[in-house]
Amino acid sequence: MLALFPLLAVISMLLTSFIGFVVSVSIFLRFARKTGEFSDFHKFCLIKTIPDIFVCGAFLFWVVPVTALSLTYAKVPYLPNVFIGQIASGGAYILGASIQMCMAANRFFVIYFPFRQHKTKRSYATYCAITVCLGLAVTYTLLGLRKLCAYVYDPEIFGWRVEESECADQMTTLIFWSIIVLAVTSNTFNIATAMKFLCSRVSGIRQADAARRRKKRTWLFVQCVIQDCLHLTDLVNSIFLFQLSEAVWFRYIFLCYSFLAIHAADGIVMLCFNPEVQPKWFRAIGNSRHLSRTGVVVVSSHHSIPREMTNVA
Repeated sequence: MLALFPLLAVISMLLTSFIGFVVSVSIFLRFARKTGEFSDFHKFCLIKTIPDIFVCGAFLFWVVPVTALSLTYAKVPYLPNVFIGQIASGGAYILGASIQMCMAANRFFVIYFPFRQHKTKRSYATYCAITVCLGLAVTYTLLGLRKLCAYVYDPEIFGWRVEESECADQMTTLIFWSIIVLAVTSNTFNIATAMKFLCSRVSGIRQADAARRRKKRTWLFVQCVIQDCLHLTDLVNSIFLFQLSEAVWFRYIFLCYSFLAIHAADGIVMLCFNPEVQPKWFRAIGNSRHLSRTGVVVVSSHHSIPREMTNVA
């Protein structure tokens, strides 16, 4: 197991980071090129791909090569390691969590106050929120670029770690409590939104339109909850579970690989829940599965009553 572990670590990071990077870049480009009106939720989804791209890219183009070359920490170029580490483990991590909180808040306000604000005002609030999140990410990145204050990748332990200094300890504490506050706020919004879903009914519009609106809102809410659960899982792994063992392979799974996997999975979740960014072959697979579970209605030219033919697949 110990002899195979370095090879398995490199392969797992290579495959996961490659898939996550390609998916997130594809989603970003498709959202950016999307024609027509852009919903506030989809604006947040567009920005949400940025931290996923940075983290998966950091693993694909830096962590994997450094690990595959079996370099010691002393032989890893220091400045690139600090710069990449601070962007991925500092700025991108905060950006992902803060945008996720904004997505949960967006679902909350849409469900509780659907007609209270003009669309232009909601868009203005969305742009302000995105600006604040990007500002936080840049600030956390710059704070970590101070001397002996950053996260760095150490190939000898197969994981990210903070440098040994009081400044680095302070940055760790700052990031830790920031993530905790964002996670608690985001899940509070999700719980309140779920309660509204369970207790309310849409009135004043046709039943078909009400069902369609409710389905769309539920679909976007489920996406938001799943993405929140991903970040919450990584939070539990990085705070509690990794302490259960001192083994390098164990800590690699619950610290390093968990950090990569949740960002790769985040892009896959957005791909599955947003048909407008799905490639044709992906939509074709989804349509074929849907048709295999339903019947095909055929209307004869001589009869006004449709016949249902079972589709065997």
